[in-house]
Amino acid sequence: MKHRYFAFSSLTYAYKGKDALDNTGIRSKIIRLSGNETKKGCRYGIEVSEKDNFDAKSALYKYGVPFTEPL
Repeated sequence: MKHRYFAFSSLTYAYKGKDALDNTGIRSKIIRLSGNETKKGCRYGIEVSEKDNFDAKSALYKYGVPFTEPL
């Protein structure tokens, strides 16, 4: 199964993002990123299935959880 990832500036935002996705019924997992995987050096991300990518992005915007970039 293919996955998509969202990067966050802090672990706190990653947990808030996971809570937002849980509230909308989207399965997700917090992951640790190496600093060179993102343009801004973010260290935490959320993994979602590729089929949930659009809905996950919408949920993060709806709940006001800032993410730096989708990976």
